[in-house]
Amino acid sequence: MVERITPCSGWLLAGGEGRRVGGQDKGLLVWEGAPMARHILRGMAPQVGALGIVANRNPDAYQALLREATDAAPATHHLGVHADRADLPRFSGPLGGMITAMQASATPWVWFLPCDMPRLPSDMLATLWREVHRTGADIAVPSTADRVDAVRHHWVCALMNQRVMTTLLPAFNSGERKVGHLIARCNWTSVSFDDAAGFVNLNTLETKHGGD
Repeated sequence: MVERITPCSGWLLAGGEGRRVGGQDKGLLVWEGAPMARHILRGMAPQVGALGIVANRNPDAYQALLREATDAAPATHHLGVHADRADLPRFSGPLGGMITAMQASATPWVWFLPCDMPRLPSDMLATLWREVHRTGADIAVPSTADRVDAVRHHWVCALMNQRVMTTLLPAFNSGERKVGHLIARCNWTSVSFDDAAGFVNLNTLETKHGGD
């Protein structure tokens, strides 16, 4: 049974320009018979107390997918579809979406997922949650083995406490756009997951259709 973390809001980050897929909206590209965003939202909804989307295009399509996911998980509050905040530069990348999501969340914890990872493990949030409470960290980031001797951190799949906004917002305003660089300034921890294939980004047309 999936564990619900009610003090946590989940946000799908779908605000990018889709440059690697010819300008298409990645979250709405079909994978295994449904938009990638649908797969991810249906997986997130039972795990969180509230669920929303940051998307700068196609708000009606995302609203329908969000409503479907929260209807299937009635205990999950519907946070709506938000474009990046009006005072942020347009298409500010994942960091802009994170700022928008955190300021639209009433919960102390916020969990993010990108719109192009439809195969993520179903126990990810519960695993990250246990680790932040074990370590006292403000951020937990999943990691996988990239090669035999290398670790890959999946920065945009982070669980964050609202406390980090005091670091996140000034860094963004000073020009920082790399999520990993920002997280490195905070009290964070890495959580290892065995299934590296579950974290593959389907962010090109080749990978979406099964290429390398």
